[in-house]
Amino acid sequence: MLHSLGGPWARVLVAVSAFLLLSMGGAVVAAPLTLPLLYLAVRSGRMGTGLRRAAIVVAALTVAEVVWAATYLVMAESQPWTWLLPVVAGVAGAGALAGEGAALPPPVQPG
Repeated sequence: MLHSLGGPWARVLVAVSAFLLLSMGGAVVAAPLTLPLLYLAVRSGRMGTGLRRAAIVVAALTVAEVVWAATYLVMAESQPWTWLLPVVAGVAGAGALAGEGAALPPPVQPG
């Protein structure tokens, strides 16, 4: 079971996740895979401050895009929900990820 993700794989993950945000709906489709991996990368503690911040921003934007898509499907173009819910979800997601690194102990290394 994967407990952490760091090193060059974290860079690749952040780059691919950012690219998916730029594509038409790619981040929404890939979110069930990218968000848990971004969480593991941020939590691992094996990445620099800049890359950690980038991962948090990309994850928050991915959460916001997923919530926007869900809100748009459920409520059509009902204002202010189509912009308010994604903003709140993105901020909450960023806050949750930013606080995780300090709050959780490092994962136990086998061996």
